[in-house]
Amino acid sequence: MSPLAAARPALLALLALVGARAHAQAPDTLRLGAVLDALYAENPALRAARLDARALARRGDQVATLPDPTASVMVAPYPILTARGTQRSQWRVEQMIPWPGTLGLRRDAADAQAEAARLGADATALDLARQATRAYADLVRTQEAASIVRAFQARLDAFAEAAAVRYEVGRGPQGAILQVQLERQRLEEQLIALDRERDAAVLTLARVIDRPGLALSGPVVAVAPALPQADDLATTAVQTRPEVARAQAQIDAAQADVALAQKAFYPDLGVGIVYTDVAAADMPPTATGRDALGLMASVRVPLDRTSRRAGLDEARLREEAARARLDAARTAVQADVADALSDARRAAEAVALYEQTLVPQAETTVESALAGYTTGALDFLAFLDAERARFQVALGLVDARARLL
Repeated sequence: MSPLAAARPALLALLALVGARAHAQAPDTLRLGAVLDALYAENPALRAARLDARALARRGDQVATLPDPTASVMVAPYPILTARGTQRSQWRVEQMIPWPGTLGLRRDAADAQAEAARLGADATALDLARQATRAYADLVRTQEAASIVRAFQARLDAFAEAAAVRYEVGRGPQGAILQVQLERQRLEEQLIALDRERDAAVLTLARVIDRPGLALSGPVVAVAPALPQADDLATTAVQTRPEVARAQAQIDAAQADVALAQKAFYPDLGVGIVYTDVAAADMPPTATGRDALGLMASVRVPLDRTSRRAGLDEARLREEAARARLDAARTAVQADVADALSDARRAAEAVALYEQTLVPQAETTVESALAGYTTGALDFLAFLDAERARFQVALGLVDARARLL
């Protein structure tokens, strides 16, 4: 058996999904689920959005109550003589009452706005989760790619030693040694680029989970979920995505605002009690000093019809805009789902192509090249090209798996 054939099981193990080794991971392994849990619990932007929604949820109790009553007192510094005596003071309490249905509409509008804010926080959570998942996939990709690069470096070191031996005995060219050294320098540069990409992914994770000093010492693992087979994914997404539900809540709020603008054409009503403090007097004979109690009613007349019509027009236009946003949200969700599903299927096809065709072909090519190099039918550079091709196929498989994740 050739050395490359003997090393084939190790290579296949190196290229296997990291998730296949989940039962043997180190205790400090970073899992995607833990990242998302930390995101949902600790991200400050998400926490602020949720607190804003909770604050808005308290607005309904504020706007759906009657206005405070008005109390007033009038004291006469100079006595006012009336038929019942001298009027000394007058006490009045008045309560304004909006047109029936107005308070309920105010609550409906406030509740709909609070619901839209809550759903907006859910949408923010999903956006952050997508950022975290992509960053995590980059971590998986850079980790696997770095392992493959280092393994290839180790093989190159062995090839360099073999090429040096063959050169010393006059069976190989010196250019083979230089070619291996150049290839190894390229791999060093590739490792630097992978480290840079890994650092960028770590910074993204640190930002979304609010841990500025995040440092990863252990491995990261992830297994791409199975592709969904349902044909109604777009319909399901439209029914469940918070962006669509938020747009519907904004329509509900706009409809309540339209009804409130219509209520503004009706008057507000007021009721009150007037108590008059009266003292007895000598004249006239009816001036017994009996206090007076009166009931009062008032109406706030909506005379300014122009501003109210403008307010109604504005509310109706905002309702139309909210309906347009709902249509846009539905279209965007359907397009995003179709685009994501198409990308995932293409990535799954690429993974299958690598695993079932390209990787076995690359292995066979390397073994054939090694046999030809051993017998002298191929030169070292041809064998190195075969190794390089296998290396590129291995990296391609890692990239395809990351795209699928």
